[in-house]
Amino acid sequence: MDKLVKLAFDSLRYYLETGKYLDRYDEEFKDNHNGVIIEISKADKRERSGSIYPTRANIALDVIYETVNLGIFNNALAIKEEDLDDIYIQVLEINKVMPIEKMEDFGVYHGLYLNYSNNPVIVYRNDYESDYQMFADAKDKANIDDFDIYNLEKFKIIRHI
Repeated sequence: MDKLVKLAFDSLRYYLETGKYLDRYDEEFKDNHNGVIIEISKADKRERSGSIYPTRANIALDVIYETVNLGIFNNALAIKEEDLDDIYIQVLEINKVMPIEKMEDFGVYHGLYLNYSNNPVIVYRNDYESDYQMFADAKDKANIDDFDIYNLEKFKIIRHI
């Protein structure tokens, strides 16, 4: 099991046992300041939480807090101790975030972040046949039209399973 995924599982287990967020983790994570998106699957439900930007002092703290908040406090999952063996956790480490002006600048990246009126939408390139299909879906999800002003950013993903 990958170290970040193990940290995510340990965070859930620790919170379920103590009611507190895990405060001990491997020192190697302290110098990693990438964004992180946590994905938890339980039965037929799949939920995601996180940011393409770091929100805490290091990636370990982002993994700990995002995992607990998603797994415990998200009513769609509401994980209990007996559920731990039946869930699947994936940690998406986000790096090389770059703003772009148009889709022609997307290139060989893994994801697109579209922010309109403080309503961000994240889409992943693997889910689409083309960059333009991905972009059209992001615009639909953000409910924007050709006259709206929005920001685009591309990013790469290191997938931890």
